[in-house]
Amino acid sequence: MKESRRDFIKTVTAGSVAAIAQPDGLFRDKKTEIRSSSSVTPNEPKNKFNIIWITCDEMNTKAMSVYGNSFTKMPAAEQLGKEGTMFNYSYVQMPKSVPSRCSMITGRYPHCEGHRTLTGKLDCEPFQYGKNDDFTLTEKEPNLVKYLKDRGYKTCLLGKNHLVDWTLHKKWFDKTSEWDSPEWKNRTDPYTRDVSDKMKRADFNGRIKEDYDYNLLEDSLCVKWSKDFLRENKDNPFLALIDIGLPHPPYAEYTKMPSYQIQLEDIPVPPYQPLDKVPSVEQCKRKSYDLENLAEIDRKRIRRAYYTMCEFADSKVKEIIDEVDQLGLKEKTLIIYSADHGDSNGERNCYEKWDTFFYDDITKVPLIMRLPGVFPPEKKINNLVEFVDIVPTIFEMLGCEIPLWVQGKSLLSLVQGKTAKHKDAVFSQGGVEKEATFRPDLSIKTPKQKVVIDFPESMIRSQMVRTDKYKYVYRLEGDCELYDMISDPGEQTNLVNNASYLSIISDLKDRMLRFTIETETNYPLIDKLNC
Repeated sequence: MKESRRDFIKTVTAGSVAAIAQPDGLFRDKKTEIRSSSSVTPNEPKNKFNIIWITCDEMNTKAMSVYGNSFTKMPAAEQLGKEGTMFNYSYVQMPKSVPSRCSMITGRYPHCEGHRTLTGKLDCEPFQYGKNDDFTLTEKEPNLVKYLKDRGYKTCLLGKNHLVDWTLHKKWFDKTSEWDSPEWKNRTDPYTRDVSDKMKRADFNGRIKEDYDYNLLEDSLCVKWSKDFLRENKDNPFLALIDIGLPHPPYAEYTKMPSYQIQLEDIPVPPYQPLDKVPSVEQCKRKSYDLENLAEIDRKRIRRAYYTMCEFADSKVKEIIDEVDQLGLKEKTLIIYSADHGDSNGERNCYEKWDTFFYDDITKVPLIMRLPGVFPPEKKINNLVEFVDIVPTIFEMLGCEIPLWVQGKSLLSLVQGKTAKHKDAVFSQGGVEKEATFRPDLSIKTPKQKVVIDFPESMIRSQMVRTDKYKYVYRLEGDCELYDMISDPGEQTNLVNNASYLSIISDLKDRMLRFTIETETNYPLIDKLNC
């Protein structure tokens, strides 16, 4: 007999799911906690529901109206915030697209399988679809996509593929982006590109041409294909990974968006400190981009442009939500609204992101989840959470044992008020090994590549731990950082050399060491070997 929606919700919120609830947190105290109820391979799902996971590339919570920005109008995020649960302190595990997305879909920390950067090529030639040149997921890695596809789910990956090895693109997904379609191939350049050299160094392209058809923009086509997939599979359980390309730079003014009507003089310019007062990694980026003398009006223009990009991305998300609701799928479809990392957008006189920046502008990103009857409406979670926690949450909702390879912790008990605790520390990591950064043979094509040439030390491996009160960043090279996140949420005053904080730094280092050891790659699974 087909399970009713009421039975499904009852099962998710009270039954088999509750029986596999995890301990109070991997980092609740200094004792090692081992999840004994986990298995290598999860059992069959008891509850089947649809999943739509939308990732906006480089979305900063500070730009979003639902997180308090008064300059933007983002109805999709606002609707999900009213109808679902919003997380106010959700952190990605790396401030870089591919590693972050791989971590999100596996529930594992990026370093475990070496997901540390974007491209594996030995030069910086332009990306070509079909080439296997990314440190993306490989077939050997367990993940949510494989699990659900093997159990009858229809799957799609639409938009930017910063997730899977191209050899697996068609194998794992029933529908992928139609890059060979005439509507994609016949697109023309949408930008005016009438900008100064300084603005170009800030990765600003100008405006979208006044007469350009917004329906031909990449994200519009991505959403068109996504809606096709939803209609084609409305009677099947499905997993839809929809990767919106915006608001990733190059920055551009989307003149049809509401915030473009704001007068430039009304756009605030974030304060920033002199170069000699900031950590070395920030100095490196600011010196390389050479934007210290960028006019204030240009800073305002770039900031407003980013707002318009966020609004356009959100308008595409709204189309997906509307399609779900019109198809009658709202009650059995989990929608996740997220980002892979944030964007500086002028904070600290910096633009874009950086592999070893761990400021909240980059690592604290939006996370909103809606499934009626499971995620309470208008609920706001102020606990620290990590993006590795999403996959175990889904497994628990499916009624499955959380597999041993998952390193995150389910959010379900927290969301449903069964516990007030989750984790008291979250972690992020970035950078590469020293030998990979000193590359005099690299040709410079973007400001980001220039930073690697000018200041290779800024790319060396680093790691962040963030508790309720403090954030500590340890770097193999360059300045370490410590911020009091209560008194200094903007992370303007680095306390790492303040002798009054030595014991706090020591404790945070101990946390970081424990985390690193606990999350080392757990392959092979010794208890499954015949030894």
